[in-house]
Amino acid sequence: MSDDPISFDHLSSLDPKKLEIIKFVISSCHGKPLELILPDLMAASSRLSEQGLSFTNEEISMIIDGLKESMSPEEQQRIDMIRPLIM
Repeated sequence: MSDDPISFDHLSSLDPKKLEIIKFVISSCHGKPLELILPDLMAASSRLSEQGLSFTNEEISMIIDGLKESMSPEEQQRIDMIRPLIM
């Protein structure tokens, strides 16, 4: 069994750099409050840009959905409200 908060098996077709960053973001932000997650998401996006890549809306949704698993219902509602601004 993996220590990852979610399974990444269905993401095996992604660019390995993207997959690495997605795993890092979800693992490192798991359980953090939303205020601490948003800067990490922005930093991950910047790291990807430096490599000439960017997240698709689907990949951003995957990250957010993975993070929501450890959020309170209130935080889930808040991230759903700002999701359009992130994507």
